[in-house]
Amino acid sequence: MSRKVDSVKDINDSKETWRLAVRIIDVWSVVINKGIEHLEMIVMDSLGDRIQVLIRHDHLLKWKEVIKENMICIINNGSVYNNDFQWKVCDHSKKIVFLGGTTMKAIELQNIPPKGYFFKDFGEILQGKCKIDRLEDIIGAVSEINHIQSNTPGKKVVVSVVLKDLK
Repeated sequence: MSRKVDSVKDINDSKETWRLAVRIIDVWSVVINKGIEHLEMIVMDSLGDRIQVLIRHDHLLKWKEVIKENMICIINNGSVYNNDFQWKVCDHSKKIVFLGGTTMKAIELQNIPPKGYFFKDFGEILQGKCKIDRLEDIIGAVSEINHIQSNTPGKKVVVSVVLKDLK
């Protein structure tokens, strides 16, 4: 008999083993200034709860070709830490880190919704009803470019824009 599946909202650091049935809704690669790459992703369970996941550089080869956006899978035995990412992409206070003993298996499951967007209303942003370290989904148009920081070796291009609400 297989073990019960945990809910993303219940993830905390009180235990070491978790079993999640999730959809991978976003995956991206991060390369730090020394050329070291790791993967980050957002997974969502059947209740629509999301959590950020980190796959460190020393486990990258094992997972890079396996993980696909929109894939539904069972993840076992990731380690739980405080979400200390500079920019958070979901509200969960924890993150999951894949370790050597982490397993993931693709499954067919219909009850996990497809990738959705969680749009933040411009009015809420203007009223300060948002977290300053949280990346938000918005609908708008760039109405003005204020500043572009030139591309320096080892640095990202930074662009400051003014957005216009399209509502």
